Parts: sequence; C-alpha cells; structure tokens
Amino acid sequence: MSAEFRKHMESMTATAGILKLLANPVRLCLLQKLLGEGELNVSQITSCMDVSQSAISQHLAKLRLNGIVEARKAGNQVFYACRRDDIRDIMAALFKEER
Repeated sequence: MSAEFRKHMESMTATAGILKLLANPVRLCLLQKLLGEGELNVSQITSCMDVSQSAISQHLAKLRLNGIVEARKAGNQVFYACRRDDIRDIMAALFKEER
C-alpha cells in the first residue's frame, strides 16, 4: 500500500467518523445553535430537541472528546463553542434551505 493511498484511507476514515458523530439529531441541533449563537453553556442550549440537561451534557462531551467543540471553564460553568471551519461548512451544506 502506497503512502498516498494510506493517507487517502486515513482521510476517508476521519471524515466518516465526523459524519457518524453528526448523524444524531441532538448533536446536529447543538452544533447549529453553537455555530449560530457562538459560545454557550449547557443551560443556554437546553432547548435542543427537548432533552434533559444531562443528555445535552453527554452529547457535548462526545463532541468535545472528538474535537468537534471546545470547552472553556469560567467559575463553575463550562462554555462550549465550535470554531472548526470544516464543521461550519458541513452544517451550512446540510441546512442550506434554512438560511
């Protein structure tokens, strides 16, 4: 296997992983809210898909662990943001009719 082919396979695997993470309505809602409104804490985004604050936190943790969102602590609150241009582009393509 050539180095070029190996690099291509790694890229496809990474992209598939991102799409797998995005294939959840709650996580899509969270990302749409973060990209539209900027940095928010969990209590500011509990309206996503009518799920509990605990469920929102679990989804945000999954996104954070996979590098999709960033977390910043301020006192006893954690603020989340998505600053990745590739995620912004994917979300814009997915929701172009809602713009």
